[in-house]
Amino acid sequence: MLFNSFDFVFFFLIVGCITLLLNRMRKVQVRNAFLLLSSYIFYGSFNICFLSILLFITIVTYIGGLCLNKVSNKKLLTGFVVILSLLPLFTFKYSYFLLYEALRLPLAPDWTAGLILPVGISFFTFQALTYTIDLYRGKIECCKNIIDYSLFVSFFPTVLSGPIEKARNLMPQLKKPQSVSLNDVMTGVGFFAWGLFKKTVIADRLSQYVDWAYSSAEYVSGGTLALAVVFYSIQIYCDFSGYSDMAIGTARCIGIRLSNNFNFPYFSTKIKDFWRKWHISLTSWFTEYVYFSLGGNRVKMKARWIFNISMVFLLSGIWHGAAWNFLLWGVIHAMLYLSEYAVGLHKKEHRYMNLLQKSIAGCCVFLLVSFAWVFFRIDDISTIFMVFSKIASASLFDVMPGASTMTFAINLLLLILFGGCEIIMYRNREDGDAVMSRDTTALYGWICSLLLMTALFGCSNNSFVYFQF
Repeated sequence: MLFNSFDFVFFFLIVGCITLLLNRMRKVQVRNAFLLLSSYIFYGSFNICFLSILLFITIVTYIGGLCLNKVSNKKLLTGFVVILSLLPLFTFKYSYFLLYEALRLPLAPDWTAGLILPVGISFFTFQALTYTIDLYRGKIECCKNIIDYSLFVSFFPTVLSGPIEKARNLMPQLKKPQSVSLNDVMTGVGFFAWGLFKKTVIADRLSQYVDWAYSSAEYVSGGTLALAVVFYSIQIYCDFSGYSDMAIGTARCIGIRLSNNFNFPYFSTKIKDFWRKWHISLTSWFTEYVYFSLGGNRVKMKARWIFNISMVFLLSGIWHGAAWNFLLWGVIHAMLYLSEYAVGLHKKEHRYMNLLQKSIAGCCVFLLVSFAWVFFRIDDISTIFMVFSKIASASLFDVMPGASTMTFAINLLLLILFGGCEIIMYRNREDGDAVMSRDTTALYGWICSLLLMTALFGCSNNSFVYFQF
């Protein structure tokens, strides 16, 4: 039941209407029980067996939270709960890589071959751990209501691909009735329509060209591969930010405000800024629960700070996938981040740069990030270096349009349209809320335009890239 499917639209129309009715009646516990059941139905629609993993994480962290209030050695119990919660993630996602790739143990038969990665496991595991760790740190109170807590872990807009909400942000909203206005509902629809446009009109159309170019990397020109590198950067942004916008929109329709997950990352003038604006909820998670736990920038030795930064990027790479290419992707971003500090670029304030400086810096950051995405997209290291080799000797005019010149031209026009919208929103420093909260007539026109463009140019309901993580 993908967000970009008619099945989900039908599902959400029913769930949304009943939830709004229960909200109006101020039946919080009935509403939460209904939302919990709906969330389990939604998640179980991908694979009913995956529900057991979701329930395991929920029960472990819930019972762990209850016990934290009663034991003296809270640190030991917290560590045990964290390890136990990470066990399914490690088993399904990392066991094969660790045993057969990293350690190269002579084990037979390969007992990991039949394991299927439960969709969303990296996201809901990390979301559940925010509760355990914040409870240990005294930032939140223990949640004794099993329905409220279970809904926090499995809330259907976030359970598959985030945003990874902290317990202190989402849980208080779930514990009280929400007053939902017509403007809230239409703002939510606006978010959903914008996300759907980015996913089906931009990301899915570009994915056809990217898939063709990379699958034929040995035969296509270097210019074609260079264009595929740029297209993939836009594809993954529109795919993931599109999902985040749809998640924010569905939650907003029923009165829940989720965290913003993207803030125009490709307009960044520094790698440091890029990571403040890309997948914000994951960056925030690693910053608060890993970087600060290691000492952050409060450590006295510079080598220790470098280690802390490197660990965050390495873990971020591994979080995305158990493969050498993801590890290298993390290493590359760590090197780029640290290089900015080494040459003093981190001190260059954005507001003191003129337009030309901002443009040059922005292009450099975009190109560096784009080439790093190659390691993210291709899992074979030899193919990656073959792609780079062909690009290095490429001509700007040596670009192949793919299967259809007409489709290629339409894609370029749609990209220009999308880029124009992004530039206008960025120059006005408007986030999604600011755009969607303008006068009602403009909002309705915006929604209708997006839905019309999606109907005319949208591709089939392909899965989201981040579902594999």
